[in-house]
Amino acid sequence: MVKYYYENVLASQNITAKPNIVWVADITTLRTSDKNFHAFLCTDIHTNRVVAHLVRSNDIDSKAIINVLTKAIDKRFVVAPKTKLIIHTDRGTQFSSQAYKNFTERFQDYFLPSMSRENTPTDNAVAERFMKTFKEHKTDGIRIEDLLTRCILENPNFRNSRSILNQYVKSLNKKPNKKSLHVSPERHDKQTFMASMLMAEPTYPKAFSKHFGDDFRFDEISKFKIENAEVVSILNEIVIKKAELVDQTPFDDFENNLVLKIIDQRLSELYSLIINNPRITKKYVEEAIQPVEESLEELHSKVDKLLPKNKKEREIQPLRDPVSSNLFPIFMANSGNSYTYQKDLKRAQLRIGYTVLYYVGLRINEIRHLTEKNLLDAIAASQFNIIHHKTRQPHIHVLSKRGVEALKNLKNEFTVVFQKYKYKLLFGKNTPIHKKTLIQVMNRDLKYTCEVCNLPYNIKSHSFRVNIISNLLKITTVQNTADIIGHQDIRSTMAYRRYALSKEEINDLLERITDGET
Repeated sequence: MVKYYYENVLASQNITAKPNIVWVADITTLRTSDKNFHAFLCTDIHTNRVVAHLVRSNDIDSKAIINVLTKAIDKRFVVAPKTKLIIHTDRGTQFSSQAYKNFTERFQDYFLPSMSRENTPTDNAVAERFMKTFKEHKTDGIRIEDLLTRCILENPNFRNSRSILNQYVKSLNKKPNKKSLHVSPERHDKQTFMASMLMAEPTYPKAFSKHFGDDFRFDEISKFKIENAEVVSILNEIVIKKAELVDQTPFDDFENNLVLKIIDQRLSELYSLIINNPRITKKYVEEAIQPVEESLEELHSKVDKLLPKNKKEREIQPLRDPVSSNLFPIFMANSGNSYTYQKDLKRAQLRIGYTVLYYVGLRINEIRHLTEKNLLDAIAASQFNIIHHKTRQPHIHVLSKRGVEALKNLKNEFTVVFQKYKYKLLFGKNTPIHKKTLIQVMNRDLKYTCEVCNLPYNIKSHSFRVNIISNLLKITTVQNTADIIGHQDIRSTMAYRRYALSKEEINDLLERITDGET
């Protein structure tokens, strides 16, 4: 495989005049007692604010890194910058791949790729030090590796590493450091970025630190930072007045003398600063009144909260095929084959879950709360007594004789889940697995079976519910189907009428038309 390496453009010039001059990125391993996680962090060295991050239980590939860096660039740059950003990395395979090369070419107007020299980890020293800081950082008195270890011990099916990483990144972005001048990196980043918009581009965007000896650019950057701090101070004062304005101004009188007084006073100070300092450009003066404009928007938002909101338009998804009586045995036979870790547990959980979904048509949100007692009671009474989590309404789901027999035949699976692994719930050691996680687990398993068995169908976790509703619609009324399945509004049931005929039945009708039958 061809690898692409880049010049060390950064060259340890780790002193920057403002944000978005240099980002450094690296991948680190988060070690736990059971397994390891891999985290990617990208920071802006001006404030040490994390601008992009991700975590995986498996190795991180180029595609995942490109996705989060693309989002970060889109978020922090409206147009291509006058001074191109530098993104510096080590020589790992993720950054020397063809995909990463394509990424650098796609955003060539925005950033320059920079890479450490071979066998020279000190070229990425800032990222290395930050990774150490990140691992030592504590939230609620515990480090991230220790928290991950505890979560895995409590729940072997733990899949929530992303939210934990988000929690620690958010905490670190709010913790003051030397670079952020004793305010949070997040706040300092926003302040200096806004102030820099009012200023001309720095003559020297980066320089060597004093550790490398004298660099005349260092003093020039220090002057730029002082100028930047002056602008920040004025803008902060405007923000304070803005807060007072929002709190004190009535809805019907927000264009008052207080607003005009603040604008006139602060713009006068800004004009004076600009005139007396040739490094600051008049081009961006209008940005100075942005905080006041935001105050007016905030006043309007108070009114907007009183108005009805339009529903967000749902994304249209491809139609899902039902799990028919022909497909169900195939998915049961291959349950859990897509997994290697605790395969017997995954197989047992999925076989029980698929059986309940197939014979009862519950939603994913319902089955993730099932306990062993719920299942045994259902076998004894031929029905499930369920609280629908979508509507918060109780409902009785009748279990057919075949469904009862099918669950009875899963004694071994019950033993694996509730005795061997001592799970309190079908999908959860002590608490229910998250709905999205369970959907991902099932969809991964169903997709794997479709691929290995060459099944040309779009099967998802909801396909079991589609099957039972579509079959009910063939033999009874819409109202009866809604009552059986637990729909409060028959319009929800009507949405499944597209499956009134199976593909085989439709093909048969089309063949008959082709043959001239009536």
